Amino acid sequence: MHPAARAGTVIYWLALVAWIGGLIAAAVAAPSVFGALGDLPVTIESFDAYPHLEHGRLAAGMVMERVFWIVDLIQFVAAPVVAATLVVQLVAAGPRFRAPSNLVRTICIVGAALLLAYRAAALAPTMNRELRAYWQAAEAGRVEVARAHRDRFNEDHPTARTILGASLVLLLVAVGASAAATGPGTAPRVASGVEPPELLRRRR
Repeated sequence: MHPAARAGTVIYWLALVAWIGGLIAAAVAAPSVFGALGDLPVTIESFDAYPHLEHGRLAAGMVMERVFWIVDLIQFVAAPVVAATLVVQLVAAGPRFRAPSNLVRTICIVGAALLLAYRAAALAPTMNRELRAYWQAAEAGRVEVARAHRDRFNEDHPTARTILGASLVLLLVAVGASAAATGPGTAPRVASGVEPPELLRRRR
């Protein structure tokens, strides 16, 4: 394999693993953080006007908001790198770009990228707006208004969770397909351009 092609494959794998790692981190962190902080008798001074029994969930939400921001940053960097290096690999593969493994990983990566774009453009802005309105109302002691914003935020939460899970499944399938597409023995054979000696040709 040409050094440039090898470097592109390495970058592809690093970005793909980073993308998957971010999704797994979010999936593991959310139940862990809410399980650890949700029912603790935590008091947040700036939210003193809001019922103290709900401060643990407030704290957990603030922690997870930062976690998801980092996960989104990882995805927004990794996804275009994966897509770009995939295109380079498909072009370098020549006729082999039609192989089933290349088709499967392309479909999976494009699907995961579309899910990311949908969540970023259509879902995240609404959820972030409701989350911040919830925090602002809670800090001001407007309990009913805060809970209304929290409920509207929670309405979109199952969709966001489904998107995260579907993206993770697509990328894990892409890993298997990528292993088949880029593993040993998949590089195209290049003719040396040197004719064998006449004696050898006669013995064949």
